Amino acid sequence: MKYIDIEKDKIPYSFEIVLANETFQFEVLYNSFGDFFTLNLYKNHNLILYGEKIVLGVSLFENCKHLDIPKIQIMPFDTTENAIRIFYENMNEDVFLYVLD
Repeated sequence: MKYIDIEKDKIPYSFEIVLANETFQFEVLYNSFGDFFTLNLYKNHNLILYGEKIVLGVSLFENCKHLDIPKIQIMPFDTTENAIRIFYENMNEDVFLYVLD
């Protein structure tokens, strides 16, 4: 199963990704005070969505279907099924952003 690799040692950082034949830019951020991750989403380097919190078991951009978002589902999932939330230590260790198409 395909997943989006989050490189924690590079945060904050941006990368381009092709999803459903469209190119997007993701900016990955980490809030150390609240111990959570957010994404800023761009298309053609224009901001579409700011501060999308990555929540375990909740599809990214779920409440933003009216925007020009990727036409696929990106689901944060814990491979151990033990986590109750995403935090720095489990992101990209047990929790991954799976691309479901």
